[in-house]
Amino acid sequence: MFANEKGKLLIILIAGVLVIALLAGVGTFVLKGKGKSKKAYKPKEEPVQTLALGEFIVNLADKDDLRYLKATIVLGVTGKVPSSGGHGAESGPSPAVRDAVITVLSSKRFSELITSQGKEKLKKELIAAVNKRLHECKAVEVYFSDFAMQ
Repeated sequence: MFANEKGKLLIILIAGVLVIALLAGVGTFVLKGKGKSKKAYKPKEEPVQTLALGEFIVNLADKDDLRYLKATIVLGVTGKVPSSGGHGAESGPSPAVRDAVITVLSSKRFSELITSQGKEKLKKELIAAVNKRLHECKAVEVYFSDFAMQ
C-alpha cells in the first residue's frame, strides 16, 4: 500500500510541475505580446517625398591618381520640398544644396567609396551637409540611382 501512495504522490508532483511550467509559458507569451503591441503604436512620421538632385561628376581627392565619381542622387525628405522658383524654371534643388553635395563628394578618395561601409558613411555625410542648406524640409535618406567611379 505504501508503494501505491508514493506512485500517486509522484504523479501529482509531476502534474503540478507541468501546470506551473504551462502557466509560466502562457505568462511569458502574454507579456511579450503586450510589449510588441506598444511598439506597434508609434506616432506617425511624416511621409517621405523625393527630391532629385540630378547627376554629379566630380574629381575624387586621390593625389596620385586622377579618379572621378559619377553619381545620380535622389534625397528622401520630409516637409515641404523646395523648388528653384523663377519663371518657367523646373522644380529642383538650390545651387547651395548642389554645392554642399559637390563639396562632400569631391573630398572623398576612391578607396573610401569602394566599400559598402564607405558608401553608407558618405550617405550620412551628405544628409548632414544638405540639411544645413535646406530650410523647409529635412533630408532623411540618400538614394544613389547611379554610382560609378574610375
